[in-house]
Amino acid sequence: MNNLMYWSDSIIPSTSANSIQVMKMCEAFTNLGHITTLHAKKPNKSQIPPNTNLTELYGVSSDFKVLCHSSHRSIKHIDYDFTLSLNVLKAKPDLIYTRSLRGALSAHWCNIQFILELHFLPTTKKSNWILKKVSKSNSLKKIVVISQKLKDMLLETHPYISEFMIEVHHDAIDIERFANSNLDSVETKVKLNLNPSRKIVMYVGHLYEGRGIDLIEQLAQTLPEIDFIIIGGTEKDVLYRKSKSLQMGTSNLVYYGFIPNSKLHYYYAIADLLIMPYQQQVSVSGGGDSSQWMSPMKTFEYMASGKPLISSDIPVLREVLDDEVAILVEADKLEEWKSSIQNTLTNTQFANRISGNARRKAQENTWVCRAHKILGK
Repeated sequence: MNNLMYWSDSIIPSTSANSIQVMKMCEAFTNLGHITTLHAKKPNKSQIPPNTNLTELYGVSSDFKVLCHSSHRSIKHIDYDFTLSLNVLKAKPDLIYTRSLRGALSAHWCNIQFILELHFLPTTKKSNWILKKVSKSNSLKKIVVISQKLKDMLLETHPYISEFMIEVHHDAIDIERFANSNLDSVETKVKLNLNPSRKIVMYVGHLYEGRGIDLIEQLAQTLPEIDFIIIGGTEKDVLYRKSKSLQMGTSNLVYYGFIPNSKLHYYYAIADLLIMPYQQQVSVSGGGDSSQWMSPMKTFEYMASGKPLISSDIPVLREVLDDEVAILVEADKLEEWKSSIQNTLTNTQFANRISGNARRKAQENTWVCRAHKILGK
């Protein structure tokens, strides 16, 4: 059993995907028997209130400690780094796990073993310097990346890093939350004021550029007999999309906004089909384009749901998806998306086959399995 400290750059509580991923990993470390303490940034007044129930928001147990600290962008988060460095010196953890280059550098300076997980390609002068420093540290156990493509790009741009130090571990799923795939979808539809007799195509995720929301709007217009439900997005983005939908006169497109992770499986249960219409360039919360190396968490949630999945055929997604578990179509081909949706909704045998294959594959990619492989125990 290790005393494990997770040095995150996430704001907790928040609705960001990175905070969800961090919380899921801390729960997995804890379930493996490690004493886990998560350090995160406090939200500001315009974000989620600090007294938000973390168990409900993230769908995790409260068996690990979460400590949130002030962090000010105006001073480049020096206050946060200083506080966490003091915590490192005081707690003397056996292992620091971090998605922060600054956290990795602090672990190096404190001579404490650490694992660095990267979800981006370092490109700035500062991040390149830190990565080079920590990659040569005797305290570094390994670097974890979320896709093979990111590993390839990392080795290409940072050739001094040993290939054997980098491990690929895609994101994962809480398969237990999808154990009951026979939830009463009719009852749930009625509660949500939806017509139980109409088919539902669902998208779950943020509404940033490149997520295919414009394509979904077009699909809703061309397939008026189907209801399209979109879950997720910031309050501002949802208001904009709702307003646009009204202007378009689209009555079969419904935006529910953010739903706590612990309740998402109830919404998945009412879907007949799930879609991931990523475009060739995909924006993330911090800016930039992640389309070349991303590993979306919703891929595994979709697969675990037991519902058929249609996804854009983007090269990096083929590291997880293939024709046996999903329907893959060109990102911006409206007619291909339309025909694929119609075919999948009418071909029950085909839909059941690919959704069953996807569910079985998802069962092999739980958060606990991921944490176990990373820690090597």
